[in-house]
Amino acid sequence: MSGSDATQSHSGSFAASDATGMLERFTHPVPLVGLVTVFALALRLVGLGTRVAHQDEARVAYWIARYVETGIWSYRPIVHGPFLVHVNSVLFSLFGASDFTMRLIVALAGGLLPLSALLFRRRLRDSETVALALLLATNPILLYYSRFMRNDVLLAAAMLFALGFFVRAYDAGGTRRAGYFFVGVACFALGFTMKENALLYAACWGGAAVLLYDHRLFLRRVGNDGVAAAFPDWSRSGASRLRDGDRSVLRRPLVYLGVGLLGVLEFFAIIVFFYAPRSQGQAGPGLWKALGRGDAWMFLAVVDEAIFGTWREFMGSWAGGHQSHPYLPFLEHHLGVIKVGALALVVLAVVGFLVDRYSGERPSDLVSFGFYWGFASVLGYPLVMDIKAAWAVVHVVVPLAIPAAVALALVFRWGWEGHQRDDDLSVVAAVLLLLLVGAQVGTAAYSTTYQHPQSPDNELVQYAQSSTEMDALLSDLQDVARENEGTDVLYYGEKFYAGNEAGHDVPPATGGWFARLPLEWYFEAADAEVTSTRDPSDLVGEKPPIVVALGDASTCDSEEDVADDVDRYMKGYVRYDVQRFGYDSGCTVSSVVIFVDQDALPADAPKPGTFG
Repeated sequence: MSGSDATQSHSGSFAASDATGMLERFTHPVPLVGLVTVFALALRLVGLGTRVAHQDEARVAYWIARYVETGIWSYRPIVHGPFLVHVNSVLFSLFGASDFTMRLIVALAGGLLPLSALLFRRRLRDSETVALALLLATNPILLYYSRFMRNDVLLAAAMLFALGFFVRAYDAGGTRRAGYFFVGVACFALGFTMKENALLYAACWGGAAVLLYDHRLFLRRVGNDGVAAAFPDWSRSGASRLRDGDRSVLRRPLVYLGVGLLGVLEFFAIIVFFYAPRSQGQAGPGLWKALGRGDAWMFLAVVDEAIFGTWREFMGSWAGGHQSHPYLPFLEHHLGVIKVGALALVVLAVVGFLVDRYSGERPSDLVSFGFYWGFASVLGYPLVMDIKAAWAVVHVVVPLAIPAAVALALVFRWGWEGHQRDDDLSVVAAVLLLLLVGAQVGTAAYSTTYQHPQSPDNELVQYAQSSTEMDALLSDLQDVARENEGTDVLYYGEKFYAGNEAGHDVPPATGGWFARLPLEWYFEAADAEVTSTRDPSDLVGEKPPIVVALGDASTCDSEEDVADDVDRYMKGYVRYDVQRFGYDSGCTVSSVVIFVDQDALPADAPKPGTFG
């Protein structure tokens, strides 16, 4: 279906009127989507660094900071794709390592996501384009995880922009078609550098495309045109001309083949650039080393590692049964998150899909595509997730926002047309519906993102999230470490011990390093010198200004060294009890005690107590 045909058929889904025409002129999408985008950026940037780092944020940010120092990197599935690693390494180098800078690129991607609505202007009404931008800007799940250093919002944004550029390429003509196509390929490839479930996007798109083709076959059959009529007009006429001996018709397929091959080369060039190992000063192949030396064989080894080595690592981890678990509990959690953060959007999506499908001359390809893609994601992600986490719902919200925008714009137009007809009942009904949607979205967004961003009662919060109450203490700990000379932090006990502190430069970490998170990220951001011990005699005499010990191991099966055992060595130190997790999940090292030299603390330091 051509872009113009799609627009006409979709517009035919609803009765046009002079009032609707006036509305469409009033709701010109470009400036309105621009304003929505500015609003979305503001929502994501204000107070971006105030939430204490989640365990996942902390470990990845730590490894990025170490990459900045060492220049050594190779793909590890536990960190997902390398996009954040390489981009944040530049941000850390320019602006320093902090909670704000580590989340900045994700916030910008989430804030700019509403601009993608403009790419679908030929497939949507103007009011629907603006509605799509609004939904992408304000959805609570997209908002929360746009302020979180994870790849999910980045991936969803890259893939929605990729789809938008592919649609524009299909609808456009002349040289602009190739331009849109290559930008779409770039976005699509970047998605594969962000997270491995980019493969699921490709699978969902393939399934949705098959269903759309079935639409076309069915509609042609109803029209008695036969199955062959489901193919584009140019392909049917070209086949006929080719039978007549006209070889010029091969020009178009050859051009498309050439553009397609260039797109494949572009895709793999981006993959190689991001996934290629970096081995500055180390043995083994590295991208910059190979380019600097002009070593063709090393460059081929880099390409092999970036493509095939990455695939082997992926298959050995995420595709190797890592995520095996019962399906129904994960689906229940998935639906619970949708209920809290996307209930209005999902209801609107169902309404938009049904209205578009049954009220007009023919369904919109884009609206049906978005609904099929989103519905497959609702059912599919609980199957592939390795832990229960709300961030997976990001990949449901983005596609369902397309049919949801149709329903939201329909309610708005209904009220507008009622106003033009002096139909007070229609106006009141439309206003009430819009207020209901706005209240659900606004209340959920404020509560989950700003009021209780770390509460265990917040359905969007995963258990490995520490409390905001730690924030003031962490800031003072960083100041103490910056002002001290020599070793700044001593971890005590088996749970925190690591024989080789330098072994945490690249993942996976060894020993008790994971039990230190998120503290280790904050000490690394302050350039602290860290060591660990299992020997109580190391606590006698002069000690670093910060000593960290396990708080309470009563929930664990084995006996561990705990802070009460070392209290007697901590004369002159202030004790702070910290809960590293929002709530316990099995035998976790959650309760941690931090002893700080009282002479090193500022006068306005937090009073001793429990944080978290």
